Amino acid sequence: MAEKKFYTWEWVDEQIDKIGEKLEAYDKPQFITGVPRGGLVPAVLMSHKFDIPFIGLEAAKTLPGDLKKQVLVVDDIADSGDTLAQIKRHNFITATLARRDSSSFSPTLVGSDIGDEHWLVFPWEEKTSKAIQDYLVK
Repeated sequence: MAEKKFYTWEWVDEQIDKIGEKLEAYDKPQFITGVPRGGLVPAVLMSHKFDIPFIGLEAAKTLPGDLKKQVLVVDDIADSGDTLAQIKRHNFITATLARRDSSSFSPTLVGSDIGDEHWLVFPWEEKTSKAIQDYLVK
């Protein structure tokens, strides 16, 4: 089992600020959404901070093509990259608080790059969370 690394709310706020600085190079997105489960909390935080309306991910997928390009999809981490690679086919802007160096997908906007293999535990997660999670019902 991978060793855990615990992140704080202060770290999350720093990553959101970094993403916000990078977001200034783009037209302001019309909507923001999050990947269930890990992306929902940071997406709501960014929605408030950047004054961008929140929309559910499934609703965002049904938007017309031009509007999809104006949706910011947030996740906590690009770990393997598989989840965001599937999301990217909708032409959304993507952002993660963290990106693992080994990720096969590089989000549009990233807070920090992670070079180690620790299991990251974010402040909204249980400290006893398992180091392997797949909670989405397929």
